[in-house]
Amino acid sequence: MNELISTFHIDWKIMLAQLFNFVLVFIALYFIAAKPLRKLMDDRENEIKDGLTNAEKAIVELEGAGFKKEEIIREAKDNAKNIISQSQADGKEIVKEAKDKATLEKEEILRQAKLDAEKEKKNGDDAIRKEVAELVSVGVRKMVEGYVSAGKGEEIINAMLAKK
Repeated sequence: MNELISTFHIDWKIMLAQLFNFVLVFIALYFIAAKPLRKLMDDRENEIKDGLTNAEKAIVELEGAGFKKEEIIREAKDNAKNIISQSQADGKEIVKEAKDKATLEKEEILRQAKLDAEKEKKNGDDAIRKEVAELVSVGVRKMVEGYVSAGKGEEIINAMLAKK
């Protein structure tokens, strides 16, 4: 070993001083550069892991959103069909009610027309009876005047009184 030390000119004091300097530089570099660099790398690694996890969640949510979208569209179509069928049913009911109302109004108009026609017929019949009665009375009067003037009036009066 002495030969080695003399061949390479190794001085143990310098070697010890270099070792001490190396340890000091190593500790200084560790705290000044390596430790913050390690922390920075760990933080970046965690951010990347979180990003990947969030991306996977987003993919799952996106697939779920596609299913939800289809379900919402299906529900909207079903609702639209229900609304249309309900509207058609309501429209048919309104038309039926209008027809029923029109039928009732028609029947009321016909009933009123019949009543008016009967009233007019009765008034016409009454008017005809009055005119016939007047004509008969005028005719009878003329006939009776002819008989009364001939002296047969008392016979006719007695015959009429006998019939009652």
